[in-house]
Amino acid sequence: MSPTPDALAALRRRSVNRILVLHGLSSFCYGMVFPFIGIHLAARPDIGTAGVAVYYGASGLANLAVSLLLTAAVVRIPRHALALLGLLLWAGCFGVLTGAGTLPEAGAAALLGGAGQGAFMAAIIPIVNSLVPPEQRRGVFARRYQILNATLAGGSLVAGLFLAVFSREAITWLLLVNAAGYLPVALVLVLARKVPGIPEAETAPGAAAPAQDAGPDAGPAAPAFGTGMLIRATLTAALFQFGAYLFGFSQFEATVPLVADRLMGTGIGWISVMLTVNVVVIVACQRPLGKLLERHSEERGLRVAVAFWVAGFLTAFATAFGPGPVQLAGLLAYAALFGLGECAYSCSFHPWLISKVPDRELTRASALCNSMMGIGMFFGPSAGIALIGFGDPVWVWLPLAALCGLVALTTLRRTPRTAPAAPADPGAPELVAAL
Repeated sequence: MSPTPDALAALRRRSVNRILVLHGLSSFCYGMVFPFIGIHLAARPDIGTAGVAVYYGASGLANLAVSLLLTAAVVRIPRHALALLGLLLWAGCFGVLTGAGTLPEAGAAALLGGAGQGAFMAAIIPIVNSLVPPEQRRGVFARRYQILNATLAGGSLVAGLFLAVFSREAITWLLLVNAAGYLPVALVLVLARKVPGIPEAETAPGAAAPAQDAGPDAGPAAPAFGTGMLIRATLTAALFQFGAYLFGFSQFEATVPLVADRLMGTGIGWISVMLTVNVVVIVACQRPLGKLLERHSEERGLRVAVAFWVAGFLTAFATAFGPGPVQLAGLLAYAALFGLGECAYSCSFHPWLISKVPDRELTRASALCNSMMGIGMFFGPSAGIALIGFGDPVWVWLPLAALCGLVALTTLRRTPRTAPAAPADPGAPELVAAL
């Protein structure tokens, strides 16, 4: 006897909740190691500081290579199998890192980690999307982002306290814990394979093909889009992702801490406070801001995200002319505004991408955007460091505000939608209505 629609909906909801919770657990474990990977490798005499650069470079290239292979449909693997493969490669990376003492060993770990990240990130979005009805999509992706940020920050805090008690050699134990943290996610994805997905006709915009059950036994169907058609369909989303990581995320993660330390002399402690402010804002504001933006299109939500990021850069620019405490206040305000932008981004970007392609092409589209993210993260710090070379925070904040603002241009072209947008609330705040 087939389960009723209500029973199927409840089954999918439980599966999504399990995936989000255990993905959060793995994020907590990763938070315990990601600030210390470079320290761990640099302390090995045969690896050193130069080897750290090799590690991150090789990891980025492996991620990009896997993403491009998936985009071009050179490699076609069912999404659940692809995610499991990615998790196993990721776990293998950190297993190898525990004993890596030479540059080739560090390089092998980097290739495993980069390939694993590329595979998992391309697969997890289609898996979650296949279990979520369109009207709940934005809320689920916003909650996912909220969970991952909170657990990542929590893991970093716990690891910092752990290493304050034990020596730096204890990083090896944290690497093992992180490797083990991927296994529960793999288990829940194995269970998710048995959950029938929402038929493609209910999740993809304007699907011409008959409804297909995205069930557990579905293999990798032949591409409905050629590579050129896929790129045309997702070009605006890919360009937005590239710009967001080139002028947004990479600047927050790499450039801004350097500006604070080298040009503003805040010290490492205040950088930690800045990151904490950012995470607190995301955790506190993700749900209310996401609810507000559900009344508007994903494109508008992304323009709101960019507006917050630009406002953050401009606030830091305006306060850069003041004394030290004023500059510090501007830095913390920037962190808060950037967090608000992340809230708007997280509930808008993936639903926007999903609306552009049939469900069967979502893994490839996700891989394309993942490759653009990697390229943006690769070149972003170099652009920021070049601006730091001017020696004045003013000449960092203002150019970044201008360049970041250009990213919003990619959202101006309207595309077919999965479901009609809800009418705008006439009582919505002016900021949203104006964008």
